[in-house]
Amino acid sequence: MVNNWGENGPRPTPDPRVSAVVPAMGVSVRMPMECPPQAFWDLITSVERIGEFSPECVEAWWVDGFPAQAVGGRFEGRNRIEVEGVADEWIRPCDVVAYDPPRHFAYTVGDRFDGTPATRWTFRIAPSEFGCIVEQQFEHLPEGLSGLRLRAEQVEDAEALIARRRTMLREGMTQTLERIRRVLEA
Repeated sequence: MVNNWGENGPRPTPDPRVSAVVPAMGVSVRMPMECPPQAFWDLITSVERIGEFSPECVEAWWVDGFPAQAVGGRFEGRNRIEVEGVADEWIRPCDVVAYDPPRHFAYTVGDRFDGTPATRWTFRIAPSEFGCIVEQQFEHLPEGLSGLRLRAEQVEDAEALIARRRTMLREGMTQTLERIRRVLEA
């Protein structure tokens, strides 16, 4: 079953004890690419292609009524992960908050309740001697109510849960960038 945003009742108040812990989940991965910055930019801002590269975000699409590929744009992403044999799948709204070709693309991901921003994904692209250097960054907003945040509020060792997810994120981001690199350097 897919968990859609807006189907989970009213947005609860974030537990302040966890608000200090979730930002530690931030992850940043840098990778050189032997391609022009514009080539990486064109691919990463074509959100419909993310399912080709990401081990977690299996599909995304631009939402009608919002500008595509611009600040203020909105797309939805469908994610799927499997942990200990249990699959979890969800769709969340993503709002473009930075769109500076071919250097900076960022979007927030809304929560399951009313789409309030829970996390932020950022791509920074810098020219290099051999093409470009790409940095992908994930941030969990302190008051963001992601599914992981809600689980962290219910367990005794929230820090261990956050650390495991941080490792998963780093591995997934690295895999995503490596898959993109193979396509762009082919």
